[in-house]
Amino acid sequence: MKYCIYVSVLACCLSVSSPASAQSTSNCTPSEEGPTQFCTFVTGQNSSVIATFDCPSLQTPCPDPGAHSIKFTVGNVMTPFSINITPNKVNGDGRCDSGVPGDVFTDPETGQLDAISCRFVRFFGDPAYNNEPPGGPPNLNTKVPFCYPYALNAPGQATCVVYSVFGPKPSSGFYCCGVRKAIAWNNRVDTPDGYMPTPGLFTDPGPNDDHESLSDSNCPAIDLGNDNVFPYESDQPEDDQFVCNIATSFSNKPNTVGTDPTIVGGGVSFNDFVVAFRFCTEKQDDVEGGGHEQGDDGHDGEFEFCQRSKHMEFQEPDTGRKMKGSMDAVTLNGSQAIITGAGTLGDGTPVNYTAVVLGNAPVVGANHFAISWITATGLAFQTSGALIDGYIVVPSLPPL
Repeated sequence: MKYCIYVSVLACCLSVSSPASAQSTSNCTPSEEGPTQFCTFVTGQNSSVIATFDCPSLQTPCPDPGAHSIKFTVGNVMTPFSINITPNKVNGDGRCDSGVPGDVFTDPETGQLDAISCRFVRFFGDPAYNNEPPGGPPNLNTKVPFCYPYALNAPGQATCVVYSVFGPKPSSGFYCCGVRKAIAWNNRVDTPDGYMPTPGLFTDPGPNDDHESLSDSNCPAIDLGNDNVFPYESDQPEDDQFVCNIATSFSNKPNTVGTDPTIVGGGVSFNDFVVAFRFCTEKQDDVEGGGHEQGDDGHDGEFEFCQRSKHMEFQEPDTGRKMKGSMDAVTLNGSQAIITGAGTLGDGTPVNYTAVVLGNAPVVGANHFAISWITATGLAFQTSGALIDGYIVVPSLPPL
């Protein structure tokens, strides 16, 4: 049976807004024992429920430190049905010491039980899980996503949350047309070193569901080799792994009630969910980076790029300017890299961009990010600035 840690969701707290066409939104009912909350969807389109956790003030929105919430919006409910949400608090440090999927261990440095890191090994670990038999070479100290510790175990003791959600599958006939997930919290956390600033929303099909049909799953078909496949093969045992990242948007607004960070994800069903920081590569032997820069155009910019996945992304939250593209060519010169490629603006306009990054500096502010692009009609944009937070890695060229 899968080992999970779950957290109650703030009932309608933390400003997770409903779609404009929402038919009904209701709060959930706390259990008399434990943190579980029970939620009921009413018949109709865009039927929503909100569960709020760790909110002793009982205010809505909830201003309490460590408070958090999860909201589900179902596209169409044909028959009323209920779900239960259990928030389990877990610790994780972005490393699975054994490299074995599903292991639970105690961190030797902190003495804390790490109940989350090895749940990422099979589909997100670096080095990749090689499915070696007992006695074979292990993937020791595997790097994995770093769970976002926005909840509190006690004052000053930050912890992550896994929401375990039990409810009917789409194949039950109770509902259809998608399930939107939105998680909100009050405690903003700085991005860990070596991780991307935009976290993901990771999903695990839940206990005894690793073999479920794709029509009932939030994840697509996956085959990474070495039996790292989804749905699992018929003779493959369950091992409690997060399978895919379903995040569609993330807002890292100022840490005040009503404008707290929110992550949203898509899918069709209910299962286990956790927010975690993503990374590019363990070895950092390619050009990669993520963080924020103070642009000379007067706006703060958010960026992330990874040569291994060829992904480049830049946005200015206050202006709404966005660009996503591919890293088509990279030229190295010492600690500087020139990146060029094609991209698309937030409104769908195609562009050609050039980014110049300076990295490897031990002080964050000494690293530098610059980007410019031009559209087919000649409209241009450029900005350049030192890093406020984050990192940039530029590998050294081998000696001649």
